[in-house]
Amino acid sequence: MKLNLRILLAGILLFAANVNAQSTYNIVYNLMQTNCAVACHNNSNNSGNLNLAASMSTVYSSLVGHAPVNPAAVARGYLRVDPGAPHNSYLFHKVNGITNSIDADVTLDTLTEGAYMPSNQANLSKKNIEIIRQWILFGAPQTGDVIDTVSINKFYSGLGIESVPVPPPAPPTNQGFQIHLGKIFIPEGGVEHEYFIKQYLNLADTIEVNRTDLYMSTTSHHFILYKLMPGVAPFFPNGLRLQNPQNGNGSSTGYNTIVAAWQTPSDRPLPVTTAYSWETSSVLDLNYHLFNLNPDSVLGADVYINVYTQPNHTAQSIMYSLIVNNQDLHIPNDSVEHSYALWSKDSSQTQLWNIWLLSSHTHKYGTNFGIFESDASGNPVDTLFNGLYNSTYTFNEGYYDWEHPPVRLFSPFHTINPRNGLIQKATYLNNGPVPVSFGLTTEDEMMLFFIQFTLGATILSNGDLGKEQAGEISLHIYPNPFTTSSTIAYKLKESSQVNIELFDVLGNKIKTFANEIQNEGSHQYHINTNDGIDAGVYFVKFMVNGNSFAERLIQMK
Repeated sequence: MKLNLRILLAGILLFAANVNAQSTYNIVYNLMQTNCAVACHNNSNNSGNLNLAASMSTVYSSLVGHAPVNPAAVARGYLRVDPGAPHNSYLFHKVNGITNSIDADVTLDTLTEGAYMPSNQANLSKKNIEIIRQWILFGAPQTGDVIDTVSINKFYSGLGIESVPVPPPAPPTNQGFQIHLGKIFIPEGGVEHEYFIKQYLNLADTIEVNRTDLYMSTTSHHFILYKLMPGVAPFFPNGLRLQNPQNGNGSSTGYNTIVAAWQTPSDRPLPVTTAYSWETSSVLDLNYHLFNLNPDSVLGADVYINVYTQPNHTAQSIMYSLIVNNQDLHIPNDSVEHSYALWSKDSSQTQLWNIWLLSSHTHKYGTNFGIFESDASGNPVDTLFNGLYNSTYTFNEGYYDWEHPPVRLFSPFHTINPRNGLIQKATYLNNGPVPVSFGLTTEDEMMLFFIQFTLGATILSNGDLGKEQAGEISLHIYPNPFTTSSTIAYKLKESSQVNIELFDVLGNKIKTFANEIQNEGSHQYHINTNDGIDAGVYFVKFMVNGNSFAERLIQMK
């Protein structure tokens, strides 16, 4: 009897170990075996040329990265399972049934795409549909337990918080498109996670973006829209990437450029003459920093970005964005205010900056933040940003709201010389249990500002006057950025000694266009891919009668 009891106990423990050890794909596979393989997708009834009764490895190979046979689904660009992209996964469209739909964006045209799965029986429960969506969202791995089934069960059992209770409508198709990320589940009780996920746009042509309207969790710490540098997207895995809060692994820092950032949901139309430029090869990287202070309910976090577009070359100026960061923070926990300052300048810049937007960012110990225009010696000459203002920068409310910092928009733009730069100053009062330094969680601290600007007149080597103000040359390079060819066109007001050369960012000379005395009047040269240049940033250096300046030139793939 004792032996039988030990055998029974060992069997129970082994079963429990196997349950705990099963991969997320194992759960998904079992759902398909139970609900889909029985009637429609098996050895005798191979509907859709898909046998879900086969082995786990065979089913995985036939699903992940594999095109469906349905012509309408193929025409929409769907894969059966597109790792990291539930909205582009035919499987998710098929199981997201009418009665138990968990995503209003994901529908099925039953006239052209077939019936919902499972066929001729009840829809899958919301919990089970969510397991399939989460598996895809986390990259559809064949091994590993990658989803939080406990939080999913709580959320769909009545202990859930919707971050965006009413999903916003997408822009009309002739005006733009919508990006939807979610759901991301954050357990109750002060849990904090920061995720990244790449978003392929598959643009047919270079576009200009003139407005971004964002809907997100009001308890989010931030949402940032990055654009990955050309060619680096394949080096980042598909699906959600959880950032390591100690070393930053999982982020794309150093391999991206920032497009826009939010700490609160808001509509962000750009000034009418400006736009972001997104080339055909653009891949975005979405960054969502979430925490859930609710003591007993799971946060189901979504983010919706309505992207409004216009044809390329519509805007007069391209809008650029930067984050300027000070990581040298060491704040003692002595309940005394401590101030930190950073002067940021860039002597390599060749054009003035026309500032449109400024905003700040700290964590919970931040008590004030200022941004100042600097002179050439690093002395503040003009206050551009006062952190004591309200979030829309309409009045001074007398305190710094670190969770909803001010966003100042300049109309007209404020022009600075980036060679002189900007100074950021922040104060902190640490009344917590330990000293804090720069870090990636809300228990650490940060000091940075976000700036958006267009490029203005060229900076001369001996000052901040533009080339037109110098009265010697009227210059245009167009298009810029370019894909195949660009034109350097200029007009001399008098006979002049002219030297024009093309350099890469490392200072290597690529080509000399002119080194001669030229007559008064119009001149032009052409740059194209036959000159042996690859995608990247270049500088066209001009020297006219001893005065030199440079124009940045960008070649896109």
